[in-house]
Amino acid sequence: MPFIVNNGLKISYTVIDECNGEYLFLHTGLNSTKEAWIELSYTEELKKHFKIILIDPRGHGESDKPRDLKKYSFKLMADDVIALLDHLKIDKVHFFGYSLGGLVGWQMIQYYPERLVSFVAGGSRVKFPPDRPNAFLRLSFLQEGSIENPDTPTQPYDIEHLLPKIKISVLTFVGDKDTSCYPFVVEYSKLIPNCKTFVLPGLNHPQAMIEKEQVLPRVIAFLKEHSSTKE
Repeated sequence: MPFIVNNGLKISYTVIDECNGEYLFLHTGLNSTKEAWIELSYTEELKKHFKIILIDPRGHGESDKPRDLKKYSFKLMADDVIALLDHLKIDKVHFFGYSLGGLVGWQMIQYYPERLVSFVAGGSRVKFPPDRPNAFLRLSFLQEGSIENPDTPTQPYDIEHLLPKIKISVLTFVGDKDTSCYPFVVEYSKLIPNCKTFVLPGLNHPQAMIEKEQVLPRVIAFLKEHSSTKE
């Protein structure tokens, strides 16, 4: 698998370039890898319409896994995305992130909005309480062995004030049994000017990603609506 190096860390990625469509960046959730998109058959359908970029975020898959908690934040992961896009000489992408991937996508909205065509956010919030434990302590490999700077707090995360200013089109979704994100997703989506949202009845956080038959048709319809490429 190819790698880029950003701030001293190797970041693994894959490009699936089998059509003439625009680029779609897929960002996985915490403790998942780029292979999940393939194993769940998301790429099988999406590659018919878009060129696909997959990434193993730092701490995941074939990318480097530093044991220093200061090496992890949603912003640093967004920086890795930008470094990869620059390496590939790609100016703008559609971005689809689930869970952690959605949080990285919101950082793209905050810091790099000019690099996005549209944004799909599944199962992700736009703010957390200040006393929330550092999410990256849940990385599976950090559960074994020592951790450098284990008391590093979670990056402050509250971008709700930015939502009314978002200029690109956004699609959000969540399962109504997702105790971490529902009904927050429904409520904050009302603040975004060009936003569509849908709720998946009876599905919890992981199920809302796994049940792709309910997700993919809506995502593809949204992305094609905001794509300039004519098929």
